[in-house]
Formats: sequence, C-alpha cells, structure tokens
Amino acid sequence: ALPFQANRRYLHDRTVEALGLLYAMHWPYRQVETARPVRTSPLHDRLKAAGACFGETAGWKRPNWYAPAGVEPRYEYSYGRQNWFEHCAAECRAAREGVALFDQSSFAKFLVEGPDAEAVLQRICAGDVSGPPGKVTYTQWLNERGGIEADLTVTRLAEDRYLVVTAAAAQVRDMAWLRANIPSEARAVATDVTSGYAVLGVMGPKSRDLLAGLVDAELTNDAFPFGTAQEVDIGYGRGWALRISYVGELGWEFYLPSEFAPGVYDTLAAAGADFGLRHAGFHALDALRMEKG
Repeated sequence: ALPFQANRRYLHDRTVEALGLLYAMHWPYRQVETARPVRTSPLHDRLKAAGACFGETAGWKRPNWYAPAGVEPRYEYSYGRQNWFEHCAAECRAAREGVALFDQSSFAKFLVEGPDAEAVLQRICAGDVSGPPGKVTYTQWLNERGGIEADLTVTRLAEDRYLVVTAAAAQVRDMAWLRANIPSEARAVATDVTSGYAVLGVMGPKSRDLLAGLVDAELTNDAFPFGTAQEVDIGYGRGWALRISYVGELGWEFYLPSEFAPGVYDTLAAAGADFGLRHAGFHALDALRMEKG
C-alpha cells in the first residue's frame, strides 16, 4: 500500500466504488472513477489539452492514450477492440517511424548516496553497477533463493551517487527492500526523490534529429552510446538524459527537476511540429515494449 491510501477521505470515496466493481462487468482496461486525481504530473494540464485520456496507476493520473481532434477522450469498454485502439496504433507508428513523446513522470526514483553506495548496490543488485559515472545498468534485485524481488535500472551519477528508477506501482516495496538491505554500518543513505523529478521520454528514429537543436550534448552513437547517461541542458532546463528505451527504438529519457518540466515540454512540443512529434500514452508504451520483446 502507498502512504496516501491511508487518507480517510480517499478510503471513503474509493471503497464504495471498489465494492461495487466486485459485481460489475470486469471490462479490460477498466479505469476507476472515484478519488481522482490523487497524484498528477507537472504536465497534467498540458497533456489534457493535447487530448489525453487518463487512467490511474498507484494513484498517478497518467495518459493511457490520446484522442485526436473531434474525438472525446473517454473509454468505450468492450471485449473486442475498444474505441482507443486505432488512436493507440497511430501512437505506436509514430514511435516506430517518426518520434513520440511520453510523460513517464510516474516512475519511482531513489537516490543512493555515500562513500559506500557502490559496495551496497553491488551487494543488492544482480548486475554489475560499477564502472564510470554515466553508466546505466538494467538489473534485478534477488532474494536468498535467487528469486526476483525487483526489476529496474541503476544509473551511476557520480562516484558516490546513484539513481535507481523503478515502476510506479513498486515504489514503496522497492524502497523498503533497498533500505532493509543497506547494512547499519554502511556509509550510504537512500532517499525517495520521486516527487522531485519529472521524466520526458522522446522516442523514435527521428528523436536524434529533433533533439539535436535542443540539447547541448553530442547525440551520436559514439558520443552518447546506449546504456549511458549525461547531464545536459535541454531548452532552458538542465537534467539527466538517459539513453535507455522502453519501446525498443532510438530515444532518450530526460529526468528534470519538476519545476523545469513544463518549460522543457513547451520547447519540445514547439520544435516537434517540424518532425511530426506525436504524444503517446501508456497503452502504446506497453504494446511497443511487447513487440520488441
């Protein structure tokens, strides 16, 4: 459970709906309607204006798909193809053939800092998280039986500083596992910084062309290989760019202090007009990742 789920008003409003849904039709992708919004991205109002149809995960109000002009952004439930299918397909094509913009701010984000940060994470992670600053490691966290406890990325920001990024729904659980496995004598501390950072994913074969005029870093394969991170300026903001992909295409995730996200989004949206930039939601994200395995 997430801390906000102990909020009495939230519990009152959501429990009534949850009880009723037990006996209601269990439509695929059915979205809850009460106790919303709880958690919103700094870009919420901009995404709504762009036609977002929002769903909910771990309290986050997230864009699942985008309605084009003249289409109402709401679900029409069915056991066949639902009303959003073709719009989601267009978002997938944009990521595969052009460039798509994803708001991934709901990612859970932890900083692990201190002189022993590397040693602690080497013990917790199945993957090797040593190496130079800027290395991104996709890894699991395992229990004593070798079973998987977490599935996430660990990015080395500095010799004594790491960024752990995991799923929104795993925020409380993964932080609890992390803290439980930092020895009491270790000179390392874990801090949940989820609320402090927005995440913008720019994905697709045209992503490099779009970003070239907006980012102050060289984006070639040699200068910015897959699985690496750099601190960059983008628009008027500064944050970490991770060349990592959840959709199987060329692209970058930008981790920005939340207050910079709206300005950077506006810069991306304006520049993206020349490249056919399309907003894409979490239904497209799921379809794209499964396509690429």
